[in-house]
Amino acid sequence: MLSLILLATAVAAVPAPIVPGGCTAPASEHPNEDGCYLLAEMSVANPPDKLYWHIVEFGDLAGAESEALKHRWSKVVSAHARVWLYVIGARETAVSSGKPSAIIGPMDVPPGDTVSVRFLTSTFPPGMRTRVHSHPGSEAFHVIEGEQCVETPRVRHRITAGHSYIVQSGIHVQAAARGRKSLVALIIRPGVTWSEPEADWNPSQYCQR
Repeated sequence: MLSLILLATAVAAVPAPIVPGGCTAPASEHPNEDGCYLLAEMSVANPPDKLYWHIVEFGDLAGAESEALKHRWSKVVSAHARVWLYVIGARETAVSSGKPSAIIGPMDVPPGDTVSVRFLTSTFPPGMRTRVHSHPGSEAFHVIEGEQCVETPRVRHRITAGHSYIVQSGIHVQAAARGRKSLVALIIRPGVTWSEPEADWNPSQYCQR
């Protein structure tokens, strides 16, 4: 019995493989592939203490690009076979066209004159999970299909399609027992390592169920 317990503990401690793409490979080179890929990056100069991420869906690229010109901090991206306009700013930021999908925030902003926003696209097939890791800033998720699970040393959350969640900082793991597609934004200081593996905490099996 003791040997079985030790074996189960050892299996639980084995780190998950790196998610394909590593959230650094360009999404444009990996269309419709499972994993996590980089869509775009943005510099935000003289930001307020809190920021909101506005996600707006458009039926065509031209409409999204036209609306983007009206905003100081904006990006047009293609992800999950759809066109999105991302606007970073205050909660009250008005977007006059497109179909609003989410307003996510407030996201904590690291101190400094400029911050960097990394936009990712992620597709997890059933059972995929990340390694235990951390970021030096806020990470926000918006699930557009399926269900995402997030666990930290303190809390556990399941996020279904159409909903969002923020990990302001710290150690966490993400998984999708039944698969999911999501959009992701991280706010960090320029020049810092944006993601670090963490070995001092083993998550439960909560997100694997």
